[in-house]
Amino acid sequence: MNRTNALERHLLTRCYNSDNQIEELLKTRYSLTGDQKPVIHFTQYKGQAKTKSLLHSEPNTSTGIITRERKVNTRKDLQVYIKQTLDNQKKVIKKIQAHNRKKTSDSNPFPLSKFIKLFSIPQYEEFIGLNNLWQNYMQDLLFVNNNNNANNDKSKPLHIPSMTTLLPKLSTADYNGCLLTVIQSKNSNLVGLRGIVVWDSQHSFIICVPSKEDSKEWNETKDDFSPSEMLGGFRAVPKQKSLFAFDVILPKQSTNSNDDEDEEDECVGFTMIGSRFEFRAVDRSGKKFKSHSVDGIL
Repeated sequence: MNRTNALERHLLTRCYNSDNQIEELLKTRYSLTGDQKPVIHFTQYKGQAKTKSLLHSEPNTSTGIITRERKVNTRKDLQVYIKQTLDNQKKVIKKIQAHNRKKTSDSNPFPLSKFIKLFSIPQYEEFIGLNNLWQNYMQDLLFVNNNNNANNDKSKPLHIPSMTTLLPKLSTADYNGCLLTVIQSKNSNLVGLRGIVVWDSQHSFIICVPSKEDSKEWNETKDDFSPSEMLGGFRAVPKQKSLFAFDVILPKQSTNSNDDEDEEDECVGFTMIGSRFEFRAVDRSGKKFKSHSVDGIL
C-alpha cells in the first residue's frame, strides 16, 4: 500500500526544522528494519526559527526543485494572511468608530498611524512597485512589435494592434498587480473603489486601496472620510455582477530623455466584465473564450 503519511508529515513540520530529519523519522517508523513504534514523539523545535516568506519557497534539498506541496502551503499561507488582515482591519475600524463617538474626538484625533503599525495593515504605497512590474508585463504582452521597434528605431510611430488581437491576450492575462477601478457593482458601496490587485482569486479580486482622498474617484475634494476610507488596506471585491476598468500605459517612443520626463504617459483603457473572469489565473491562461452577447450579463 502506498502511504504518503501526509498528516504525520504535516505535524512533524511543526516540530522539526529539517526535511531530511522528517524523512528519516518516517522511514525508520515504517520500514521493515526500523523501530516500527506505534507512536511518534513530537517535540518542539528549539533551534533558530526559520522565517517564511509568502513570495519565496525554498527548493527541495534533494532534487533542487520546488515541490507541489510547498506551492500549496504558500497559497494557504496567503489565504490565512489575507483573512487575518481583513479581521485586523475590522478591529481598527471599530476602534475608529468608538473614538468618533466620544465628545473629545475633535480635539484628540485618532492615532491612525500607530494602529496601522500595531495591526500590520498593508498600505497602497507598498504595492506600487508590483503595479509597475504589471505594466511592463502588459506592454510586453500586448505591444510586442512596438517593443522590438523601440529597441531598433524609436522614430517609428506607435502601432496599436486591433481589438481582435488584443482581446484574446487580455482574457488570458494575469491581473495580479493591476490597478483596477470598480465602475459598476451590485454593492453600491464598492462603486468608485480603486486599488492594486494583490490576489486574483476565482470569485473575487483582493485589492489594496489607498487611504482618504485617493480611495475613490470622487474623494479628491472630500474632507470627511469614513473609517474604512481613512484606513485603506485590503478589500475583497466579488467578480460577479461587477464591472472593472483598468489602463495599460503605452510604450514610449520618444528619443529625447527630457521629453520623456515632461510628457505624460499615454494609456489605453479597457473594461472588464467580472463574471466572465470567474476562473483561477492558472486555469484562465489555457482557456479559450468565445464571443457572446454581453446584454444583461451583469
